[in-house]
Amino acid sequence: MLQFRQLLPLFLLLWLVTPGILQAQTETPAAANKRLFDRTIDELNFRTMETVYDKSFARGKYPAALRTAKARREFNNFPGRDDLKQLFLNYNGIAERYKSRFGKGRTDLVEFEKQLNAVLVDRNFEFFIRVLPRDERVALIHSLQRAIKQGAAQFNASEDPAPEDLAADAAAVPPADGPTTASSTTSSSTAAVEDPQPQPEVAVASVPAAEYAAPRSLDVAPRHDWMDYLSLMLAGGSFLLLLYIITSVLPDLRQRLDGQYEADEQPAPRPRKRAVLPDDSYADDE
Repeated sequence: MLQFRQLLPLFLLLWLVTPGILQAQTETPAAANKRLFDRTIDELNFRTMETVYDKSFARGKYPAALRTAKARREFNNFPGRDDLKQLFLNYNGIAERYKSRFGKGRTDLVEFEKQLNAVLVDRNFEFFIRVLPRDERVALIHSLQRAIKQGAAQFNASEDPAPEDLAADAAAVPPADGPTTASSTTSSSTAAVEDPQPQPEVAVASVPAAEYAAPRSLDVAPRHDWMDYLSLMLAGGSFLLLLYIITSVLPDLRQRLDGQYEADEQPAPRPRKRAVLPDDSYADDE
């Protein structure tokens, strides 16, 4: 009986560890990489929502336990901000779809990093973080890039295709007119980090999920048409007219009013007294 009690903790330890060992042995590298990709996506989504929430609520703190999409969907602490609550729900549902980008087709490390970096240039992601100032957006993107590098460091490359197979796949694809996908992804990431035209800090509005795909240009310089120049000319003319009124019209008008006031203050001249004529009397001379 004593020996059984001594061996009981060992049996419990084996009972807890054995399923994990069996799962690790039966799980293929591709399945492990897919699970790593989904976990990295959850981490990117959590950090993004945490930054936006903490910026929107100065006295609030996004709970650290909301590491899954289900937990974030059930989170309901948005005091007085129903529009922000709807925004978080919409983005949480859209961000969960990022997981479907990996696991079908190529599953090598290049594709792994490519799909994770594509999140940082996604239009829905850019729309969601637009409430942040430029410096905080850049800091957030740098933080997410570090999380992507950490996920790539854990990637299992044992089932990656051979280099000659990748070369054959690349040769079978017709060349595109523009730069390659990897270079375009890198340039887009750089454009997202170094935003030359930061969006102003605005209030978050309740936007349906269908409107998240509205394009937002980050690397296209603004173009001015004749309406812009006409508005500038009208604004300049209005400024010159206001300056003329202040410097010329108003002083002259004030001087006239002061002169009129002084004239009204002077006493009126007294009227002259008329000479009193003696009464005519007609005596009877007779």
